[in-house]
Amino acid sequence: MRCSALPLASKCRGSYKLTESHGSVQSRVGQAFHEAARAKVLGVAFDKDSLRTRFALTDAEMKDIDYGIYNITIRIPEGAIVIADDKELTALGGKLTGKMDLGIYFNEILTIADWKSGWGDVEDPETNNQIIGYGVLGLEAMRAAGKLVKRIDLMIIQPKLNQVKAYSHTPEKIIERANDILQIIKEAEGEKCEFTTGPWCNSCFKNMNCPAFAGQIKALALLIEPQMIKVPDTEVALKKMLPFVKACATVGKKVEALAKAWVDQNGPLELGAGQMYVRKVEDKQEIKAQEAFEVIRGFFGDERTWKMYSVSMDKIIELAVETKRGLSTVVKNSLIEAGAVEKKTAVTYRIVKGGDNGREKR
Repeated sequence: MRCSALPLASKCRGSYKLTESHGSVQSRVGQAFHEAARAKVLGVAFDKDSLRTRFALTDAEMKDIDYGIYNITIRIPEGAIVIADDKELTALGGKLTGKMDLGIYFNEILTIADWKSGWGDVEDPETNNQIIGYGVLGLEAMRAAGKLVKRIDLMIIQPKLNQVKAYSHTPEKIIERANDILQIIKEAEGEKCEFTTGPWCNSCFKNMNCPAFAGQIKALALLIEPQMIKVPDTEVALKKMLPFVKACATVGKKVEALAKAWVDQNGPLELGAGQMYVRKVEDKQEIKAQEAFEVIRGFFGDERTWKMYSVSMDKIIELAVETKRGLSTVVKNSLIEAGAVEKKTAVTYRIVKGGDNGREKR
């Protein structure tokens, strides 16, 4: 399995069977960005016109790449061993493969950097199995070369946000995680791999062939029209189901309201297969609109600010990302300093797996 396939396989074992041999396919802009980033870090000249032609980049896309790599600055010590993304590595007896964006071995420390070309949030390197997988590959490669590794520093770099997430592992910890990765690979490659739906389905390019994702629509179509002799394909199922979307949404809201009332009175509702519907009490950040407007006007100006009408942290982050200035952290800190953010207790309801039953003390 490729390291790039691990994040999806960690959440849905069945995804690997659908996407086997593909891993997570980067967009052409992402591929072009990675090529330009490698050249920038290694100090290698590259032909922008060639990059534009090979990836059919527009002026806007090329400008976006220029902006991203402008923020990348990594000093490679003299005498360091460097591994770039043009080198395929293998570990765990051939079970794990991949090309890390950048690896630097110096003074018995292995530093691994993984760039992300987008604006969205990325899972931290402490738990991000893709970059942990690169750590496994790098550790095996250095040991095979007879090098002592005392520490592995994992870094996820998002140049457009001017953000770096870092976490350090000991070699012993990486080996422990390697055993976890082997278990993921074993379950994903096994005959009884499970399909698990969730937000990650949106990043799975084979979701229309998934028995759990598209299969739910097909099952509903058969329920609506049981005279269908065989399971419909996804297109037929969608045609049958779309006219019922509004009615299903109404019924769904009523079922959810009843479930919330039941949980409030009786506690977690067992759904079977290790799943429960629970009530959660959490701390949320609430924005004081008047104070917040004064702060964010200083960053984004009157025109952008007053178009928001109402203020939420999500909208502020969206605006910070839209301006492509990597301001989200700065803005959040400024809001806190101005007293425009306060913590509020919020009650939510959700389906969870395993032992987290969300039971609150009353």
